[in-house]
Amino acid sequence: MQDEYIKAIEKIQMDKDRKTEMRKILENEMASARTEVNETSAKKRAKTTKLSAGAKAGIAAAAIAVTMSVVFAIPSSRNAINAGIRAFFNKEVPQGATDMQTKESEDKKERVIPTDSVDPSVASEIESAVSSQDKAEEDYYKDVTVTADYYKDPELNKLANYYVQKNMNIMDLKKDAKYSDFYSQFKKMDWFSDGFFATYWVGGNADGHSGTITCFKATEKQMEGYLKNNHEIVNYEREQHNQKKVSFDKFWKKSTDSDGNTVYTAEWKGPEPEMKLNPSDCARFMTFKITYDAKNQIAIAHVEEGGGVG
Repeated sequence: MQDEYIKAIEKIQMDKDRKTEMRKILENEMASARTEVNETSAKKRAKTTKLSAGAKAGIAAAAIAVTMSVVFAIPSSRNAINAGIRAFFNKEVPQGATDMQTKESEDKKERVIPTDSVDPSVASEIESAVSSQDKAEEDYYKDVTVTADYYKDPELNKLANYYVQKNMNIMDLKKDAKYSDFYSQFKKMDWFSDGFFATYWVGGNADGHSGTITCFKATEKQMEGYLKNNHEIVNYEREQHNQKKVSFDKFWKKSTDSDGNTVYTAEWKGPEPEMKLNPSDCARFMTFKITYDAKNQIAIAHVEEGGGVG
């Protein structure tokens, strides 16, 4: 997501000096969203800063050209859906993880949209764009979020109930398929019959990372399709970071757990950013761990991603 933000900045039509100034302003703005603990209330809050007069043109252009959730450091679950992991068929949610829907709702309460230093007409346009995005996101969640009882398959129902009890919102894969996301171009292979996913965030806004837990019914052929789709995604990321593609067999490592389930693991790490403006700036990464129960034709995929600039 952060890499796409940089690409969007580069596409904005303005002179080089203004573009450089704007990028630095926005990167500093995003960095200022790190959480801090209030000494009197011990409540975590998102810090925000006001833009200088010199930032007017930059924030105005960027607010319209770049996804609002990136500009204002509000993580977007839509681009977390395809990303890696650490713990498995025990189904555990990573320690310290917060449900993404819950986090985004809390972030919006703390959010400060920097419109006080721009022309009123531009401020109105920014606020309208933010409001439009918020509405689209709310509509999406209303459409795809389901209850555990939505699933009649005993294995899916059991897993869905487990994650709901862990305070995770579960979203239906078939409902979500109606929406496009950044990696939709790589979802060429059929990979599931039914299932759901839950998204989460670990850490602060500036230095944390996102994760997705996907539970789905799949034949062995569909399981292969899931692996191929994600292999294509990683090779796309490698190309974007000037790295050579990796073969399918070299990317995925296959093993068997103590219960006889097939386990697939993989990871990718990009190069360190050439320009680091903030302590949290680091290499992009994606990690995967998928456990597949061939007997019941069910998979649990833990995927995490993070890093980047900003």
